[in-house]
This record gives sequence, structure tokens and C-alpha cells, in this order.
Amino acid sequence: MTAVIALLSEFIVGSIENALESWGISVCFISIILLAIVENTTEHVGAIIFAFKNKLDISLGVALGSATQISMFVFRFVL
Repeated sequence: MTAVIALLSEFIVGSIENALESWGISVCFISIILLAIVENTTEHVGAIIFAFKNKLDISLGVALGSATQISMFVFRFVL
């Protein structure tokens, strides 16, 4: 499983490098904005699936974890 994950990670990095060259996007935008949006989307989809399966404790845990991450990020800029 580790080898498969390593192979997929290399594929993703290669795809990101190709996208940077063809689209003219900065590395900062891809790493901070785009990857964060994709990661949060998968978290929210997981929370919705758990809610449909009546596993509200897991769904609330995902929602509270996401809210905590956002608040810790914004807290730095508020002070």
C-alpha cells in the first residue's frame, strides 16, 4: 500500500508541475488555495455520507475539526 501511495503521490506532483507550466499559475496558489479546497471538499462529502448513515457523532467530529482548522488559520491574521 505504501508503494501505491508513493506512486500516486509522484503522479500528482507531476500533474501539478505540468499544470503550473501550461496554465501559468504560481506554486503558492496551487499549494495554499487549490489543494485546501479539494481537501475540504472530501472532508465535507465524508461528513454527509456519515450523516446519511446515521453516524452523527462522526459527522459532527468532521464538522468541528474543520471549523477548528479554519479558526486556527484565521486567528493568526486577526491579532
